[in-house]
Amino acid sequence: MRSKTLLSISLLSIAALSSACSRHRVAAAPAPANTSSADRAAADAAARENASLRGTTNSTASDDAERAAKTRSADRAAITMPVYFQFDRSDITDEGLQQLDQKIDALQRNGGVRVRIEGNADDSGSDEYNLALSQRRAAIVHRYITDRGVDASRLQLVSYGEERPACTTSREEECRAKNRRDEFVILSGM
Repeated sequence: MRSKTLLSISLLSIAALSSACSRHRVAAAPAPANTSSADRAAADAAARENASLRGTTNSTASDDAERAAKTRSADRAAITMPVYFQFDRSDITDEGLQQLDQKIDALQRNGGVRVRIEGNADDSGSDEYNLALSQRRAAIVHRYITDRGVDASRLQLVSYGEERPACTTSREEECRAKNRRDEFVILSGM
């Protein structure tokens, strides 16, 4: 009987140890549960980040659209800004060169834009002289732009002479200076 008792005790001890070991495994099981929680928390964080990125993407798309609109507006302003000339001259001033460089950049960014260059003069001199002077002004600007890579087919020239003054309020130099110009009209593409 004693051996049966010892055997029973031994079996009980083994069972207890087994149970303890299995409990330990069961106790260790929460680690995967914690890992699941950690995985779940990581997945939730990733989902929040993705949602945030989608929001950022939408925001970025919105920002990109706003930036593009501002760039188009700035390009339009650069292209249409008149270039002024000195009295009885058709050479381009330093300020005019800077403006033309801005126009060229804008035209290169907007490859579909077509522009008419309108040469103008003040009312000093004969009609014929002013018509020829305004033609030279438009031609020199056209040459400057095309020499820097803008296709000539995108540009039209017209000479108005003194026919289209920008300022008619007086015959003073300040008013006449506003009439010695090339204007730029966007025909298409913007």
